[in-house]
Amino acid sequence: MDNVLVDFKTGIDQLNPQTINQYSDDLDDVPGIFGLMKPMIGALEAVKTLSEYYNIFILSTAPWNNPSAWSDKVEWIQKYFGIEEGSTLYKKL
Repeated sequence: MDNVLVDFKTGIDQLNPQTINQYSDDLDDVPGIFGLMKPMIGALEAVKTLSEYYNIFILSTAPWNNPSAWSDKVEWIQKYFGIEEGSTLYKKL
């Protein structure tokens, strides 16, 4: 997901300076950061097009010290691709 579908920098850009300073060495450990990120330009359309020809799955992991990343990533997929059964990436993370 990260920097393929999801633009990591857009999440960082939404953090306040204190949080950036606190997590300066491990910004991916900021609770909730993965929920702040926006899609990479063209990524949503690319997945939809590819899914017409291939059975698409998203492979990702979460930082060990950021348990909210797991739920953030599922919610991100649901937000941009749908939550309902039959949606492009339903249960494919």
